[in-house]
Amino acid sequence: MRLSVLPICLATLPLCAQWDLRLELPRPTGQNLPQTLLTGTGKLVAGDLDIGKGYIASVNRQLFQVGPLLKLEAGLEYSQFSADGSLANGAATQGTKLKQQGIGVGLNAQVWVPFVGIAGEIGLLQRLQRYTFDTAGASNAKDLSRTWLRVGARWRIPSVVVHPYLAASYQQPVTKDRPVKLNSAPNLATYFAAQGSGQEFERMWTFGAGVTF
Repeated sequence: MRLSVLPICLATLPLCAQWDLRLELPRPTGQNLPQTLLTGTGKLVAGDLDIGKGYIASVNRQLFQVGPLLKLEAGLEYSQFSADGSLANGAATQGTKLKQQGIGVGLNAQVWVPFVGIAGEIGLLQRLQRYTFDTAGASNAKDLSRTWLRVGARWRIPSVVVHPYLAASYQQPVTKDRPVKLNSAPNLATYFAAQGSGQEFERMWTFGAGVTF
């Protein structure tokens, strides 16, 4: 029985692999703290976030596969994203830093193109992250729980013993909050209080490599 399965596995690698380890480098983009204005006093407050950096390390386990072309897996990840920016208040400009880090759990489906080692992927990730926003010596922190959509592709590098691959994806939260709008200078405190539910990373591209076995 096992001998009859072996040729099928060799013909459909890496679909017979049970474990999937992956390391990705994300390029997260924030909401650019969208050039917030204090009405009546001119452009007193404006903020910008550069494209960020970080990493995503994940391990996935196959749940089941349907035929030689469709595979479903569950996974666990640890991620960390950060970006530097600036906050302008009148003539003064202050540096800012946005950071999100934590764990995530998700489901991922792979659809393989026969004979070419290329697969498309789509999945959902529930990320539980600690959010921190720092500026001018002040810090605001909050725990976030967001569902992210991941759409990607992978290319398997031919190998016999293990099955390395290259991967790329686009990700964004399924839902996201928007920051408050400032109407007066006293609302500046509200602006900072809203960071944990508004000024977040809202999209990113990822590029990485992995191995299945």
